[in-house]
This record gives sequence, structure tokens and C-alpha cells, in this order.
Amino acid sequence: MPPKAPTPKAQWCDEEVKALVKFLYDHRTEAGDNGNFKSSTYHAAAEHIAPLLKDGPPKTSAAVKNKWTGYIRKIFRDIEQYQAVRSGAHWDNERGANVHGKDSEQVFEDFTKDHLLMWQFKTSSWEFYPLVEQIIPNGA
Repeated sequence: MPPKAPTPKAQWCDEEVKALVKFLYDHRTEAGDNGNFKSSTYHAAAEHIAPLLKDGPPKTSAAVKNKWTGYIRKIFRDIEQYQAVRSGAHWDNERGANVHGKDSEQVFEDFTKDHLLMWQFKTSSWEFYPLVEQIIPNGA
């Protein structure tokens, strides 16, 4: 029996990600304490963002869940963990980690060795932080 062809990977455009975060924010009361949603919410989110498709296969509920848990929620948790790491770690949603100076540079570099998604926020904010913060109470 020949091997199965690989399933095409979901390609996310900025508009889809923004619409997904906004959708989950609007449905945040459906989230559990850990910031996860039921499959029906992921399915509804996939249908909601379907008209925004620009490239790749249509998003499935599994692709939506993966984007939420493996990327968006992970960034949020990394930011929360970075804020709690120790002195020298700063976060605000205008300048991100706002790394300036040798000491804060070292703290940031040490942290990002194990939290690669944080690099993009060295001196810039994350537009979704205020919404995701309300979806995931207490940094769950």
C-alpha cells in the first residue's frame, strides 16, 4: 500500500489570526479555566474565519485549536512567565520587553533560549495581549 500524501499545512494570514483572536475573545465565557475551548467553539471559529482564507487549505477546528494552544496561548504564557521571571524583566504592551542595557539584555537572552516566540517582542508589543489576557484569567 503506498504511503499517504502529507496533509497540506494550514497557512495563516494576519487577518485570519486577528479574526480568530477576536472571535475567541467574544466567546471567552466558553473558555475553561486553563484557556481551552470546547471543540464546538473551535469549529465555529473555523467557520467564522473561512471567508478570510488567502492561501492553503481551509482551516479545520483542529487547525484553529492548534493555532490557539500552540501559538497564541503559548505567546501569552511566555509573556506572563517572563514578567514573573526575576528582576530585570519588563513588559508593557507598548514596548514589549523593552530591552535596553546590558542587564536587561542578559535577562531577555537567557529567557528566550527556552521561549523562542518571545524574540519578536524584544522592543515591540503584542497586539493581542489585552484580548488574550481577558480570555485566560490569571495567566492560567
